[in-house]
Amino acid sequence: MFSERNIEFSIHPDLMDIKNIQPIPTKKSLPDWYKNIQKNTIRTFNLKGCMPFLDMISAGYLLPLPQDLYIGHNILDKTVEPPKKTCVYKFAFSASNISNERCVAYNINGQISQDHHVDQIGGENTFLAKKNGNNNIIKILNPWIIKTPPGYSCLFISPTYSENDYFNIISAIVDTDIFDLHINFPLIVNNDKYDTFEKIFKQGTPYVQIIPFKRDSWSHEIISKKENVKSTVGYFGKLIDRYKYKMWNRKVWK
Repeated sequence: MFSERNIEFSIHPDLMDIKNIQPIPTKKSLPDWYKNIQKNTIRTFNLKGCMPFLDMISAGYLLPLPQDLYIGHNILDKTVEPPKKTCVYKFAFSASNISNERCVAYNINGQISQDHHVDQIGGENTFLAKKNGNNNIIKILNPWIIKTPPGYSCLFISPTYSENDYFNIISAIVDTDIFDLHINFPLIVNNDKYDTFEKIFKQGTPYVQIIPFKRDSWSHEIISKKENVKSTVGYFGKLIDRYKYKMWNRKVWK
């Protein structure tokens, strides 16, 4: 039996009533492609019966985009001579006092955009830089402060097996029991899949999956061990959903 923990999401009062930017349990926003898979039957064994996959795709909580986000990736800029390809990012509005063509921001407390120059990720044609088309990396300014109980951190990843494969965040772990500021998320455009595109990602689109976990220290060992025949026979004694009924523990996120 698992004990229950509480994760806290706090936000400026002016944004409290914007429902579609509020974090939600991941299980409430499973992708359509997964929901449309039929359940396992005696004749069809498929992904819907794989509980380890379900645990991953439904783990934790989702952060939605705080505003509409336009990305024009490697579009031709004809305002310069000679014309060259560039990457343009725009929110619907910005608190920045500079052109928001290169700006991602929200207008609470005067916060403006953040970005990382390509040199900060190793320079052009290094792994992350090349994946992002050798453009600077922008950061989504997240309006939520995330707090976990003492001893618990959060893993931040892109929503697993999402239908959006145009961009990802840079995955990271933050000790959210201690860090009490906004955590902002760098975006990597999937230039290896899309050489160029223009697309608007709507406010409320999930873009971060948050998985809280307890910090522990670990060691490892490598051993030789004979197969447990009794366990093997017991496990394969059932035709359908063996793992679900014999070994799986339900995970609760609410």
